[in-house]
Amino acid sequence: MTINFNIHQAVSLTTTNQPKAPIAPQQQVADAKKEVEPEAIAAFTGGAQKSSPYSALLNPEGFDFSNMSINEFKGIVDAVRKLESDTQRASGNTESLRGAFWGDVMDVKGSLEGINFQNRGFSSSDKIDITAFFELGVKEAQQMRKEHPRSFSKVVGYAQSALSTVEKLTSESFIKEYQAKAVEFLKSQDTPLIKTQA
Repeated sequence: MTINFNIHQAVSLTTTNQPKAPIAPQQQVADAKKEVEPEAIAAFTGGAQKSSPYSALLNPEGFDFSNMSINEFKGIVDAVRKLESDTQRASGNTESLRGAFWGDVMDVKGSLEGINFQNRGFSSSDKIDITAFFELGVKEAQQMRKEHPRSFSKVVGYAQSALSTVEKLTSESFIKEYQAKAVEFLKSQDTPLIKTQA
C-alpha cells in the first residue's frame, strides 16, 4: 500500500522545537537547510569496490539523515534491499524474502516511490530531514483518522510502521551493521557482482 503525505508546515522539516508560523512549502526546504547543522554518522573507513551495488551504504563521507534528499535515502533503501536479496540468493535460498523487517523495508520503498512532489513544494533532490518527513506522515494520518475514522483507521498503523522502520534504517548501529555485512558478502564472492536492481 502506498501512502502519500502532504507537507504543509515549516516545523515538519526542521529540527528546532520553537513554534513557527506556517510558511509557503517552497520555503520549507530552504529553512531546513539553514537551521540544520551537519551531523554525519557511520562514515565508511574500509576498502570496497566503488562500483559495488551497495556503494550507497559504503559512503566515506557518512550520512546526515537530517539533511538528505529523498533520492539519496532511496539509494540507501535500495542497497539494503539488494544486499538482503543477494545474500539470500548466494546461500542457495530461492524463495522470496519474507519477514517483518523485509516487509517494512518494502513498505518504506513503496511510500518513497509514491511521493507526488508537485504537491510538496520540494523535489526529490532537495535536502530535507528524512525522519521529520515520516513523523509528519504519522501526524497527518492521525488527523485523517480523526476526520474519517472508518476510511483511515489502518493508515495510521502503516504510517507508524514506516516511521519505525525509517528510525531503524537511519540509526548508526544499523548502517554500520549493514556496511560490515556488505563488505563480508563482497569478499565472499569469487567474481564481482554486476550492479543490477533487486
